Amino acid sequence: MSEWNYTKCAKPFESEEAARKFMAEKDFAGHILKRDNGYAAVCPTYPDGYYPDAVLVESFENSKGELSAWKTELTITSQSECCD
Repeated sequence: MSEWNYTKCAKPFESEEAARKFMAEKDFAGHILKRDNGYAAVCPTYPDGYYPDAVLVESFENSKGELSAWKTELTITSQSECCD
């Protein structure tokens, strides 16, 4: 996740293919979203529902396993907060 700029955790694209190529070339973990005005590649930490018009197209894992790590961290945090 460190490759993403946390202040700009999304990048717009005109096509799904361009977004997919970007994610693969940069070895980024994250998601591709279909939006009303094109597509966006977003980092794993981007909150669901931030873009009301977005539909998840694809999730990407990178060579460091950051998407899985984020999901695991989110699950552990959610479980520990729920049951105190």
